[in-house]
Order: sequence, then structure tokens, then C-alpha cells
Amino acid sequence: MWIPGPIRNMFGALAIFCAQVPMATSFAAAAVDPMLTKDDRSVATVELTDGSIIVGRVIDIVEDNLHLDTAFSDDLAIDLALVKNFRWFEQTALLLDDERVVDLDMLQVIDGELLLDDDRVSVETIDTMNPADWEKGDGYQWTGDMSAAAALTRGNTQTDELDVALNTVLTSTRDRYTINTRLEQDNTYTPVVSDDGETTRDKVATADNWKVLGKYDYFLDNPRNYLGVNASIEADALAGIDQRTYAGPYAGRRLLEWPTLSLDGELGLALVNTDYDTSVNQADTDYTGLNWNITGSSSVLGPDAKLYLRHVGILDLQETDQLILKTTLGLTFPLLLGLEGAAELTYDYDGTAAADRDEIDQTYRFRIGYAW
Repeated sequence: MWIPGPIRNMFGALAIFCAQVPMATSFAAAAVDPMLTKDDRSVATVELTDGSIIVGRVIDIVEDNLHLDTAFSDDLAIDLALVKNFRWFEQTALLLDDERVVDLDMLQVIDGELLLDDDRVSVETIDTMNPADWEKGDGYQWTGDMSAAAALTRGNTQTDELDVALNTVLTSTRDRYTINTRLEQDNTYTPVVSDDGETTRDKVATADNWKVLGKYDYFLDNPRNYLGVNASIEADALAGIDQRTYAGPYAGRRLLEWPTLSLDGELGLALVNTDYDTSVNQADTDYTGLNWNITGSSSVLGPDAKLYLRHVGILDLQETDQLILKTTLGLTFPLLLGLEGAAELTYDYDGTAAADRDEIDQTYRFRIGYAW
């Protein structure tokens, strides 16, 4: 049967198209993570403001970010400001910026707006997904870490080393309690030969200090601003300080609140009292000083590693050479069995140390501990 050429060409093209459809479908199916094609209610499709489509399991919504487990990242953080459309078929509770807690049968965002039962709000008003009791204003979140390092050397060289630290923080939506403690005692046993040839060892302290610091913060209407009071007691035998105490009020602000970086700054006054060891023959001092604190932490190296900074400064308002600076920079990282390691550098400058003692004390530490 004769068929005109144009009609034959049309049927040929149609046959080729039909043959390509199953092949294209198979390629499209292969391009999707098979784990995400299952009937899983935790899988969501997110459309971004630039038209991109991302499919993944919902992990969390916190700190203005939607966290997804995708085929290419086990924790992809998406800025809520970039989310245009989003649908998630899971019951969830959301804490909003206005401190409301809403329970939704399905989480749905259309054109950047979160659909509530009888309202629409910007998706950026989501503060936290499935908030804990303390985040809703009931109770406190308790976090902290404790660590220790000990070494005992016997032989030609004899040393004893002990380093213990405990830090804990109780945080609510209204206030915060902080306690930092540290104890360090290191000794070296130096051989001494007597006139009759008998060898004994003299105990020489290479570190002998301890410190306890307590702080209380009260958050204002803007929770980035707060008022607080701190008090500290410490001793440092090698600096000739039998006991030093200081206490005073301050005003603070959360300077940075980024997903991977937080930084607090505080400025206030402190009454400082220093009692010197009787062996250094130096008069005790009392003065009012300017006191500042800087505290920060970062997860830029990964969610399991934390960089941290603690800095304290005190300046005598009448004698500016009476300056105290205590700075600690450290890194914690996970070990086996739930333990964590900590590598730490401490740099202390004490302009109030006894006249015959060093003003600078620099220490490197490695500790093993536990965090909660």
C-alpha cells in the first residue's frame, strides 16, 4: 500500500518518540535516590526561590535553617528565606518567633508563607521544630563537659601531673546559669646528692592553681541583650597569689548567632581583692576594675567538633598597669565510647602577680572527658 512521504515521516517520528518514552522514564528513575522513592512520610520536596527542587528527609528546622537528609548530603542546611514551596506530610509542632507553639497535621509552605489553621505567616517566623520543654519556657536545658588529664612518670625523670576541669550551663528562655571550674597541680622531683653521696629528690611545683567562676544572666525583651552578675575565686601559688576574688555586674549581648558560630560579649565592673602569699612580702590589694568577658563557640569544622573561646579581662581603673587577661582557646572532638578529647591553649597575663614572679603563663593541654 502506497503512503505519501510526509505521512510516512510523521508515523516514523511517532514510533521513535514512543520508543524513547520508556527509556527516558527509566533514566529519570535512575537519577533519583531509590531510598527517596519509597513511601516515606518524612520525605519532602522543597522548591527554592530560584526554581531549584530538592528532595530529602526532614531532619530539623532550627536557627532559621531547614535541615534535610538528601542523596548528596546527610545534613543539608537550607536558609528558610530561600524556601518558596514546601510540603511535608508529618504531624509536627512549631515554635514561632512570637513564642506561639502551633501543632500542625501537615507542614505546608506556599510562596514563602507557612499555612496555619486560620492564618498565614512568613516561613522565616519558624524558630524551632518540635521544641523541647525548656524552649517553650518550661524548665532548663542542662549542658556541660568534664575532663581530666593525669600523668605519673617514674625513672630517671619523676613527675606528677593532674588537670581537672568542669563546665556546666543551665539555660532557659528567661535566664542562664554558668559555672566554670579548673584545678591544675604539676610537680617535678629533682634529684639532689648529699655530701655523703646519698641521692634524694626535692619536690618542685611547676603548676599549682585552681579557679571557680559563677555567672548569672537575665535575658531582656530582646533575648540577644541581657544583664548579669559574676563572681570568681582563685589561687595561683607560682604567681604568689594565695587567693583572689572578684565580683560585679555587667551588661551583655549575643554579638553573633550564626548556624556555625556564636559569640557573646559582656562589659561591667568588678570589685577585686587579692591576698598574696606571706612568702612574697607584698601588700594585699583591693580595687574597682573594668571587667569584660568574651565567650564563643563554632562548629565550622563539623557538627561533632567544637572550637571554643573563653576570655576574661580586668583592668584597674586607677592603676592601668594592674591588668589581668585570661584567654582559653580549645577544640573538642569525639573519641570512642561516647568520650571526647580536648586540645587547649591557655594564655594568662597577670599584671598583679608578685614582683618576683612571671606575669605570663602559657599552657598547652590535652584532656579526655565527657560532654552532655
